[in-house]
Amino acid sequence: MLVNLDKKTFLILGYKGSGKSTLAKTIATSYGARCLYYDTLHEIPESAKFHAYRPVDRQSVTELEKTVKFLEISKAYRLFLIDESNRYFPPKPSRLPQGIADLNDWCRHPQYNLGVGYIARRPVQINTDLVEICDYMFIFQLGGKNDVAYLNSLRDGLGDTVKDLKPYHFVLAKQDRTYKVYPPINPPPDILNSDTKKHTGGKY
Repeated sequence: MLVNLDKKTFLILGYKGSGKSTLAKTIATSYGARCLYYDTLHEIPESAKFHAYRPVDRQSVTELEKTVKFLEISKAYRLFLIDESNRYFPPKPSRLPQGIADLNDWCRHPQYNLGVGYIARRPVQINTDLVEICDYMFIFQLGGKNDVAYLNSLRDGLGDTVKDLKPYHFVLAKQDRTYKVYPPINPPPDILNSDTKKHTGGKY
């Protein structure tokens, strides 16, 4: 992996078909059974190497917070990925749910040993607290005027660089928002071809 994501928070951003899902699944696969993927769109197949949870209610913050509570109690996972994060954490003035605010705090404490990744299409559609305090951002091509302006406000030229990215290329921005462009990743050929337990319907 390009960076160590243990006990870190990060975002994966990009339009549909940009490559963000491939990157997210590659990261999840690298953690194997130590990763729980909150499969909002019910897209992860049974054959995935990592664990996935399919929410019964795709819009329910309460169900997500119950999953976070399970993570806290079980301490069975080292990575938690939340797909379609903008559904649960809209921009301000909406406040972060308390469970998610706590989740971000855990990443700074070694007893939890948990990294958290938020997957969304656009940075302006997700709570800025998540964007501005995350350790890393993986950003695929975005062309929206507001997205470009917001990213430029985080680091001079970041939005313009993202706007001009080639297909499947992405920017990796560090916590100080210095950044570098990377070529498309080469996911392992068996990324979704291995048997694993599937968590579904509110049952772990």
